[in-house]
Amino acid sequence: MHVAYSVWKNGEKLGETRFELRPGPQKMAGVFHPTPSGIAVLPSVTAMMPALLAFGRMCRAKGIDVDESRLETVDQGLHAFNNSPEGKRIQAAARHVAELELVDATGHTLIWKSILISDLTNLAELSGDREDAERRLRCMPGDPIRFMISVTLADPSAPRLGAFDGAEPAEVC
Repeated sequence: MHVAYSVWKNGEKLGETRFELRPGPQKMAGVFHPTPSGIAVLPSVTAMMPALLAFGRMCRAKGIDVDESRLETVDQGLHAFNNSPEGKRIQAAARHVAELELVDATGHTLIWKSILISDLTNLAELSGDREDAERRLRCMPGDPIRFMISVTLADPSAPRLGAFDGAEPAEVC
């Protein structure tokens, strides 16, 4: 399998992807193939999606409209984000995600605007009928896909400070 991209965290390779899907000029997605050491680290990275979903449920339960831009509503959402267990889960996952580096086949670090690695078994847990979802996964022929990755690359004209100490992004297409 020819793999064009790898994901690293603190100098450790977590896995690889070919980004089989390219829905836009700077958007890529695909199957993520973790390394054995990546499997150990991925739970802290893949925690983002379940944390975001839990935060959304909590906001709805408390009557906080996440699409509302009134200052009072924004303050309520920020307070919930800073002080709730659901908000703390997002913050913890974000600390791990912020350490991810995306590297192309030539060794160039790509600056990303957003990145999400998802564990599809989390979707089974979130589906409401975990036992049925897990049974369906076990019944799938072959080796089912467990991890997916999606990335939006930063705008090449944007300042390149921060994420990877000013590394230049490489062209993808």
